[in-house]
Amino acid sequence: MTHFVDRVPFQWNAPGALELRDLLASVYNRSSQVEQMAKRAGVVTGYVNWDRPMMTVWFDLIETASNQKQLRPLLEAVTSGPDRAVGDRVRELLDTHPVVEAPDRTNRAGDFAHFEDVDDLERQIFRSSTLQDVVFLRRGTELATAVCRLRVTAADGAQYHGTAFRIADDLLLTNHHVLFDAAGEQPTAVEAWFGYEADLHGRTRDHQVVVCEPASAVGESEPDWAAIRSTADMPDDAMRVPFPGSVSVARNDRVYIIQHPHGGVKKLGARHNVVRHVDDTVIQYWTDTEQGSSGSPVFDEHWALVALHRRWRRIGAGDEPAEFRNEGLRIERVVEGLTRKRLV
Repeated sequence: MTHFVDRVPFQWNAPGALELRDLLASVYNRSSQVEQMAKRAGVVTGYVNWDRPMMTVWFDLIETASNQKQLRPLLEAVTSGPDRAVGDRVRELLDTHPVVEAPDRTNRAGDFAHFEDVDDLERQIFRSSTLQDVVFLRRGTELATAVCRLRVTAADGAQYHGTAFRIADDLLLTNHHVLFDAAGEQPTAVEAWFGYEADLHGRTRDHQVVVCEPASAVGESEPDWAAIRSTADMPDDAMRVPFPGSVSVARNDRVYIIQHPHGGVKKLGARHNVVRHVDDTVIQYWTDTEQGSSGSPVFDEHWALVALHRRWRRIGAGDEPAEFRNEGLRIERVVEGLTRKRLV
């Protein structure tokens, strides 16, 4: 079967196509740099409008390179560049079975609560202080060691990426839709990448791959949580994220997410991080996430675990004001599920 990068015209509905564009636009976000790279790859660049936002520039460039049958040379220029993590991620997308974001099979339209025009709220929230004690950084760095990138192979050979975090000696927590396919079948292979991070110079650090036991995967699809056990020891420095005795989170609080967006190196979502809605089941927030962030831990300002991130949604239809929210399953509901499965 012809790989999606080799099809002309380029097929944007192919698995991995939009992830490729979004990844490249998030990393290579200066048009002059991208234009020079495209020229070196043999792309005739006069067909691309370089004065538009980079997401649109990459959309045009990918289509242009595809039409000229120069898309693979362009991507080879990316993979041979100095950013090893980006090169590795592009190579995953070029695989026979591209490693893509695990599909969210629980989404239903219109299930985000209490939409409202955000302008007045923004004026209130963004006047508030964001100062933190410096100990906040130290605790966040400690907890980040628990977070890992997942690479999952499904029963049909499809490959997905997501995020997980350590909750016990040999147990990782993530989303059901990351580990299980649409039929509820367990994966055939799972890898957990610990320490997959960039250093202060942007270089990718060496990471440790821990193999997990696919048959140990267990979870519940409707609340969208799952756990899996490792077959080897996890890194000695990987913390176990503790479950809090009680959770207190309210609208307008701030939450933080440690994640592997785009299947890349570990990142911290700490901007626009306002809680928009809280009920007994979910917490909804503005904190930044991307494809591949499913399964990430959501923390409050004291680094207490409050939710398991599971999805994002655009709210508002037609001519209504649009709002983008992310959503996490409250950690109390996760603990109830783990207890039902006798995992805690």
